[in-house]
Amino acid sequence: MPSFPAIKANAVRVWTQNLQHWWRSRHDSSGLPHVGMMLEKKSLSSVFQPMVELGSGSVFGHEALVRVPRSMGELSFDSLLGAAKEQRCQKQLELACVEYAIERWVAERPKGQLYVNISAKTLVQLHESGATDSLLQLLRKHKLQPKHMGLDIAGYTRIGNVDVLVDALVPLRAAGMSIALDDFKASDSSMLVWKKVLPSIVKMAPRWTQGIDGNMESCSVVSSLVRLTKKHDCLLLAKSVESEAELRVMRQLGVDLAQGYFLGSPAPDTITTVNLRARAVLGAEAH
Repeated sequence: MPSFPAIKANAVRVWTQNLQHWWRSRHDSSGLPHVGMMLEKKSLSSVFQPMVELGSGSVFGHEALVRVPRSMGELSFDSLLGAAKEQRCQKQLELACVEYAIERWVAERPKGQLYVNISAKTLVQLHESGATDSLLQLLRKHKLQPKHMGLDIAGYTRIGNVDVLVDALVPLRAAGMSIALDDFKASDSSMLVWKKVLPSIVKMAPRWTQGIDGNMESCSVVSSLVRLTKKHDCLLLAKSVESEAELRVMRQLGVDLAQGYFLGSPAPDTITTVNLRARAVLGAEAH
C-alpha cells in the first residue's frame, strides 16, 4: 500500500500536469495567449465608456472597449493585441472585437453613437484585399445603421501611405459612418493624417489631459487644437479626464467632448445621464 507521502506527491504531480495542460490550451509555445482559441471560444467581452458633450452635459455616445476574461490574470488588451500581431491574426481579432461591440450595443439599443476601435493597418489590409465591405456586412448582419457607428482609428501615423487609408474610408463614409482619429499627438505626422483624412472627431492623446490644470504648455496646445477643429468643422475630444480640475479646464478651453473615469468608468451597460460629480462641474444643463 503506497505511503501517505507517495500519495501526496502523486496528487501534486497530477495537479501540476493539469495546470500545464490548462496553460498550454490558452497559450502558444512562446507563452503568449492563444488568440485564435480565444476568438473561437468567444472569450472576450465588450464594455462601454461614455463620451460626454461638455457644452450641454449630455451623453454623445460610447466607446466600446474590450475586456479579456479574468481567467487570463493580468493580461491587458494591449498585450493581447501584441500576441495577435505575433500570431498574424490582428485583423481577425479586431474584426471580432468590432462584432462583439455591435452585438452588445444592439442588445441594449441605447441612444447616441457607438465608436469601435480599429487600426489603420487593418483598414488598409481590408481595402487592399477588397474586403472593406466586411465591416458593413457586420452592421447589416446585426441590423445597425452605419450612421449610428463611428470608427476610432489607431496607428494611423505608422502606415506607409496615408492615401490608401483615405481610399479605404471612402465606402464606409459613403454609407454614413463617422471617423475619429485616436490618441492625437499634435505632431507633424498626425497633422498630415488629419489634413488628408478630415475626421469627424479628433481624440487627443491622454498626455494633453493629464494635469492640464497646472500645465500652461498643455493649455496652449489644446487651445490651438480647439481653433483647428472649429476651422475644419470637427469635434475635439479629451481622453482620460480623471479629475474635476481637468474637466473644468477642458470646458473653459472650448473642448467639445470628453471621456474618462471622472465622467464614467467602462461598464457592461451604457448610460443615459452623466454622474452627479460631473454634472456639478458641467452645470445645471447637464442631463
